[in-house]
Amino acid sequence: MIDPRKIVVEGYDGIAREYLELVKSMESIVRSKYLNMLVNLLSPGATILELGCGAGVPMTRRLVDEGFEVTGVDISREQLALAEKNVPEAMLILGDMTELEFNDSSFDAVTAFYSITHIPRIDHPNLITSIYKLLKPGGILLANLGKGDLPDTIESDWLGKPMFFSHYDADTSEEMIRKTGLEIIRADDEPEMEYDHPVCFRWFVARKPGNNPRIPGGTRN
Repeated sequence: MIDPRKIVVEGYDGIAREYLELVKSMESIVRSKYLNMLVNLLSPGATILELGCGAGVPMTRRLVDEGFEVTGVDISREQLALAEKNVPEAMLILGDMTELEFNDSSFDAVTAFYSITHIPRIDHPNLITSIYKLLKPGGILLANLGKGDLPDTIESDWLGKPMFFSHYDADTSEEMIRKTGLEIIRADDEPEMEYDHPVCFRWFVARKPGNNPRIPGGTRN
């Protein structure tokens, strides 16, 4: 049986520098929208866990510059080596997001931009449950998941390398998030172009019940 994680590692390792240049050359309006939303939800000093931080550009860099304490996790050694150069202030960890070893209630926010869809969907419920536990009371989850139903799939040529994708339909993913106890603040379908191909993700902003001084409840000026 082909190991999906091996495909993801080898894919992102193989295109690390080319992918970084591509990301730098493309401005995702949707990604910027949700990144700005996260910045406005948190107070400086908030702790953020970024799942699938890649080379650290633009997201990790922006979050660190905003005064947040960022921990980035990525499964690709080559991507993480680039992140160490691009965002040396962040704590960067080589690892699988499904095997996190942090204490409960460690983070004010957890983000996963375009990353959860790279792990088998059978693992998604346990991952979301783990995220719930990692969040402090009042903590925020910001993540996007696929719109349609996609069983485990390997694209033979994704930016020049094989790549693995997997997700449930968006309504199933939304119910999965609710079942953890997270309160969904927003769940919006956002079409966009991804490397000249139309795609659509459902973007989720969810909150763990409770109060948190790092998350004042409104936007900061």
